[in-house]
Amino acid sequence: MSMVKMSFRREMQFRCVSSWQQFRDVMRAFLLVALMTAIGTAWAETPLPPVKNLQQSVQLAAAKDQPLIVMFSLPSCPFCEKLRRTEYQFLARDGYLVQQIEITDRAPVIGFDGKPTSGVQLAKQYGIKLAPTVLFFGPGGKEIGERITGAPTADFYGAFVNQALKDSAKALKDRKQSGAA
Repeated sequence: MSMVKMSFRREMQFRCVSSWQQFRDVMRAFLLVALMTAIGTAWAETPLPPVKNLQQSVQLAAAKDQPLIVMFSLPSCPFCEKLRRTEYQFLARDGYLVQQIEITDRAPVIGFDGKPTSGVQLAKQYGIKLAPTVLFFGPGGKEIGERITGAPTADFYGAFVNQALKDSAKALKDRKQSGAA
């Protein structure tokens, strides 16, 4: 009789351990799926607002005494994504008007002159051949800061952006002073 009890007890212990292992395996699978979903979401492209109406956008930026910052990008461009996640998200949070347009996009947008255009046409008009390229625009669609082409080393990229913003601020200030005189 004691052998039967011992056998039954072992079987019950095995079932408990087995149930615990099943539970643990299910939880591991759930956590793995949750982690992969989070990583996938984290690596999805970070959008900046798309260019829709450059004429209105540049007026809004100028009203804040700031340039309109436009990133010309390509879909799935890792350098574009890195810059969207860092420099340009931070500038947008700081109140700058930062938008992007894909240089292969044929969807209609309103240009600085109020006429329909597209990403393809704008890239051609401004001589954009490499993504990312970032332009700093003032009223009328005039480039007022030095454009940043490509993705120079991360250590110095912020300095390029800061210099372009300083140049843009100076150009806007000079324009205001000459318009007031």
